Amino acid sequence: MSWRRALLRTSLAVGVLWLALLPCPGALAQTPADPPAASTPRVTLVLAGGGAKGFAHLAVLRRLEHDHVPIAKIIGTSIGAVIGSLYASGMSTDDIETVIRTTDPARIALDQIERSDLPNQTRAYERRYPVDLELGVKDGQLTFARGVSDGQQLLMLLQELLPQVAENADFDQLKIPFRAVATRYQDGELVAFRSGNLARAVRASMAAPGVFAPIEIDGATYVDGGLVANLPIELALQEGAEVIVASYLGDSDTPETPGAENALKVTNRMLQILIRQNERRNLALLRPQDILVQPDLKGFGFSSFADQAAITARAEQAVMAQDAAFQRLAAHRVAPAADAEPVDQPTEPVTVAGIQVRGNQNVPAAYIEQALQSLVGQRFQATLVKQKLAELYATGNFERLSYQLTQTPAGEHLLQVEVNEKTYGPNYLKTNLGFYSEKDGSNLFSVGVGLRRPWLTEAGLELQVDLRAGSQNEVSASLLQPLGGHWNLSPYGSYVSSALPLYRPDILQAQTMANATLTKQEVGILLGYDITPHASGNVGLVSNRTNISIDSPRDVSFALAGGSNINYHLDDGQWQFTGLKTQLTADLLDSASFPTQGYYLNVDAAQGLSGTSQYASYRASGLWAGSLGPHVLNLGANLGTDHIFECDGCARSTGLAPLYLGGFQSMGAYHLGQLNGDRLVHLQATYMYRLSTGGVLHQPTFVGLVTEAGDAWLHSDDMVLKHSTTLFIAVDSRIGDIYLGAASGSDGNRNLFLQLGRRFSLW
Repeated sequence: MSWRRALLRTSLAVGVLWLALLPCPGALAQTPADPPAASTPRVTLVLAGGGAKGFAHLAVLRRLEHDHVPIAKIIGTSIGAVIGSLYASGMSTDDIETVIRTTDPARIALDQIERSDLPNQTRAYERRYPVDLELGVKDGQLTFARGVSDGQQLLMLLQELLPQVAENADFDQLKIPFRAVATRYQDGELVAFRSGNLARAVRASMAAPGVFAPIEIDGATYVDGGLVANLPIELALQEGAEVIVASYLGDSDTPETPGAENALKVTNRMLQILIRQNERRNLALLRPQDILVQPDLKGFGFSSFADQAAITARAEQAVMAQDAAFQRLAAHRVAPAADAEPVDQPTEPVTVAGIQVRGNQNVPAAYIEQALQSLVGQRFQATLVKQKLAELYATGNFERLSYQLTQTPAGEHLLQVEVNEKTYGPNYLKTNLGFYSEKDGSNLFSVGVGLRRPWLTEAGLELQVDLRAGSQNEVSASLLQPLGGHWNLSPYGSYVSSALPLYRPDILQAQTMANATLTKQEVGILLGYDITPHASGNVGLVSNRTNISIDSPRDVSFALAGGSNINYHLDDGQWQFTGLKTQLTADLLDSASFPTQGYYLNVDAAQGLSGTSQYASYRASGLWAGSLGPHVLNLGANLGTDHIFECDGCARSTGLAPLYLGGFQSMGAYHLGQLNGDRLVHLQATYMYRLSTGGVLHQPTFVGLVTEAGDAWLHSDDMVLKHSTTLFIAVDSRIGDIYLGAASGSDGNRNLFLQLGRRFSLW
């Protein structure tokens, strides 16, 4: 039964977002009269589109089951195609309702990939560009994806769950004959799928414009069937329906009041009008013997899955209102309908003899074949094929991947993979933004854009360019060349300029004494190795040149108690070195910003070999996350020694040292960069309570408490362990961190800070 439940999860997810754009309009009620009594009438069940309100369809199905009325055919649009295909394939109403009640459709509907399933390079890129929206540059023009969701996870699940339905199946051979209604994109014509790939047909019926990318079937492109027939009564008549039982989800949208409109509302309203018109045209075709079930669903919306019981109750009332008509229909039955049974699966095991790739353009077929090579010689298992295709989809190269089994004249079975690369590639753009403000401290902002161009060569060479402007400026470029196996080679170069506050070192509370600009120029080449799908390491040669320029008066004086003064003369800093660098990273967190489970470990080591400055750096950081219901606990540690200049016993600003603390989850009571040195120890524990799961987009909101201890100091001084406590509210959003915090700590230090987007690093 697990395959049936998973299919329903997928199907309902799509219905959620389709209703967001195409709410069901109202209709005229009818009272059916007595049907002909000469023989058992052929009953065609018509199921309308309507998102979460599709729960109502189950009440109609249950009534027909109760009365043992045979269903000759099911015709469905959108959510109606979902529930109709499930029932036509043999799933019972009880099983459908049970799974609906426990499903979370949003993740599948929006193609949300678990972070732990992303490749190592993709997770690292996500930390720099947390905004989900990806743009493209094609033929010199800025382009966009064809929908909010590719519908890939939906299609993969459908193919996994219906392996028993042949690639070119006749839908009349299902338990109950079935039709899925879609709209042909080229000419707007209604298409009723009667045969072919059942999963693709249902996916086409739910391809809501602007939400789900259109799907191509046999050379034609299809979008949601609701555009032409959200309640396909006319089609039922064309197919010879003697009695139609129509389950309609309309008459529940709120009339629009003319007034100030935006482009999105105008577009949505236009779609509503189109749907209302085609529904009214179909409703007018109902005959006296037909039955229209039209529950009052006012107050329920596209995401009303939590209201399953209430929707079902309304639908049962509507069914009861047509009780006499259902009784007359039941009186004509000849024999009880057989219990629903699934279509038998093939008994003979099928072995995959090879892989064929179709539709690829920029991505070489050899790359796809290699990724699926482990399937060759093995017994075909839909679950395993789905897993391998999911790994390919997570690379970010594809809009959609599907498959079918084909048989050669010699009797061998080939896995034929149909590839749809992203239509807005091959140059991809992502953006980021960052804003950080603290009371009487730093105020930082930046905007950035990243360009990624994969598959410059058949060997998989990829170019990445990063540009950032604001309080921090960056220009960097890198190449990534796969070397085969798990190895890769990455030459890079970067220029970074950052505002750097310098704090008085002689007092315990924050007081800025100067402003400086930090600039770093670095080139290097790294040899990388993917140890596991969640851990990687690299080693290489790096050359660095760093400058600190004082932007304020270099001679500063502060009055001390007793009338004396303390004077500082600030000099620019400059050093350069060439050395070896190595890094090891393991990342299994479910979120880069506010994780609820998993762990993260990063170890960096570098040793200068030549240059004007000594250099030796060793850093380690780790984080563990766990949760119980809405309660979340994070435990983290940071250690470091980063010796970059000689300063034994000197009395100048510690801002010239590269390790620092201050800000959220980094000794929050202290300003960003206030604690500074070439040695660092930091421990933190964060408790969070999840106020909201974040709805369809999964952007949870938390309130929490951070307790911390640590210090950053010069190696010539002694560490003084400090503490900090922070209260905060935060959103783990699709544009990065959003949080507001208030903190108090050692020696009377207090801080109030706001963060939006990407987190800032001073060095």
